[in-house]
Amino acid sequence: MDMSAITLIITIGSVLATAVFAAGYRRGVQNAINDFRQGETEEAPVPQDGHWGGIALAFALSIVSIAGIGYTPYFVYAGPFLVLVTTFGVGLAFFIEKKVPATKP
Repeated sequence: MDMSAITLIITIGSVLATAVFAAGYRRGVQNAINDFRQGETEEAPVPQDGHWGGIALAFALSIVSIAGIGYTPYFVYAGPFLVLVTTFGVGLAFFIEKKVPATKP
């Protein structure tokens, strides 16, 4: 089986991004279970602003990758790279969240 360099990069990147996402998801589930067991009903406020820049960037990048396919076939590879970055970012977000201890402090 002969794989091109770009296919190999996407495959290795997908394995790494999946590992980060799975580890982060596991940590998020542990935090949720620990938080539930502590019985605290107080919810932290969630900011509702500050996301528009990320939304606009994701929208613009998806437009460029879709429209770019009409100009050159190399833009076919933009989609998998956007997925890898998104998967890695979501997994990383679980690690940025403050760890909830198993018992009350």
